[in-house]
Amino acid sequence: MKEYKRRKIGNMGKFVILSCLFLLCGTTLRAQQDLLLSQQFFSRINVNPAGTGNNENMDLFFLGRFQWMGVKNSPKTLLLNFSGYSERFKSSLGLTFNYDNVGVAHSTTNAQLVYSYHLDITEKYILSLGLSGGINVGHFDPMDNIIRDEKEYNSDSYVKEKVNEVTPDLNFGAEFTSMHWMVGASCTHLLNDSSTTFKSGRHFYFYGRGFIPLSDRFDIAPALVYMHKYKTNVLEVNAMLFYERFIWAGVTWCPNLANPTEMSMLAITAGFELKNRFRFGYTYDLNLGKYNNLPSNTHEIMFSVQF
Repeated sequence: MKEYKRRKIGNMGKFVILSCLFLLCGTTLRAQQDLLLSQQFFSRINVNPAGTGNNENMDLFFLGRFQWMGVKNSPKTLLLNFSGYSERFKSSLGLTFNYDNVGVAHSTTNAQLVYSYHLDITEKYILSLGLSGGINVGHFDPMDNIIRDEKEYNSDSYVKEKVNEVTPDLNFGAEFTSMHWMVGASCTHLLNDSSTTFKSGRHFYFYGRGFIPLSDRFDIAPALVYMHKYKTNVLEVNAMLFYERFIWAGVTWCPNLANPTEMSMLAITAGFELKNRFRFGYTYDLNLGKYNNLPSNTHEIMFSVQF
């Protein structure tokens, strides 16, 4: 029965984890914040190491995000996750690697090994505990800057040489899962009391989602996500609709909690799955609100394969 339960959750996993939804704000929050990506619900081990093992196959996940296309030196993000589950050891192993080009001359790279243990509470419920550790590399190259005023070269604040800062990094998280709902919590960057130019401070995540059959062909997955970092608070409200459990479409609303009418974001996502093995997805972001002057031409492309 345990193998059947695990396999059943694995088969459900390809669309259950779609709605777990670390859609943590479709607009990637910069300035030493975590990578907040619209399609991260497909593979979330870089923000919660417990988010593995919902599928009995090995999973390779790639995501590219291109923010404000057409704007010179606009931010770009690449994310690569790999994970696999062992029923014998009730454990998952994984690797997460991300590269975040924040803008002109500044980038960060983070790589971590991921481990999680899965405890079968009952035939219907699984508790997962995860830990990941690795390094964070911050990079700044002043030669990439174009200085219009040559006097700035002699200023005390101008960095004249390349800077590379390597620091250790550690994440911890937990998930409680059933066939039709999931709740989770995690803390990233446990070793960092505060943010610096090249590393992020602690982030706290709390999320929940449901998976509700509407008919033989349609299912809906509502979700709620909250992220807290120092004085930053991000809330996301999401809903995904599945057809035949291989085509999906959804929206995510990320409001400004201080005043939702002044600035918010709406992400529109669509995707499909081939042969229960290959997944493709695309997201387009819309910036809303009377004080939001950011361009909306942000694109996110996802590809994953199970084997």
